[in-house]
Amino acid sequence: MKITHLVFLFMFTSVFTTIAQTPPTPPTPSNSSYSGNRHTDVTTTISNSTSISNSDDSYDFTAKFQKSKRNEIQNLLKEKLKGYKLKVQGSNYVWSKKSNGSLVFECTLRKKTMKIFLYKNEVSQYSYKKIKALGNDLQKLITKHSRSRNGFNGMEHARENVRRAKRELERAEERLRMIQRNNNQ
Repeated sequence: MKITHLVFLFMFTSVFTTIAQTPPTPPTPSNSSYSGNRHTDVTTTISNSTSISNSDDSYDFTAKFQKSKRNEIQNLLKEKLKGYKLKVQGSNYVWSKKSNGSLVFECTLRKKTMKIFLYKNEVSQYSYKKIKALGNDLQKLITKHSRSRNGFNGMEHARENVRRAKRELERAEERLRMIQRNNNQ
């Protein structure tokens, strides 16, 4: 009877230990990490802004832009403001115009900012329209998406998003296969 108990106890413990085995330790992950969103669109990393105030007596244009746009802005200003007095102070450019000893126009270009002020009551309608058109051109130049200069239109942008999504899907499927392999070991 004692032998039967011992055999029964031995069988019970071996079955129990087979069932209650601790799961294997998962492999240590490598130093590389995966992210669900590996791409951040360019528009989220670029900070460009413009502000236009057009009151009865003055026109103001203010802009902040990325440093890489400065040369393009500077060239546009040099072209459009040829008749105005230009003063260069280091990397800063200041175009101005006086009428009857008073400052009626000033455009200041710095490394990543610019300002235009025009006192409308002291200039001709032609000068006002010229500066207003310049402000519109500057606004388009400063706020446009950098890829649009290269003809990167909406259709191409959508195609790039699809390619990016396919790459992300492939990475997710590979991660799934790795997890399944590790679970089967």
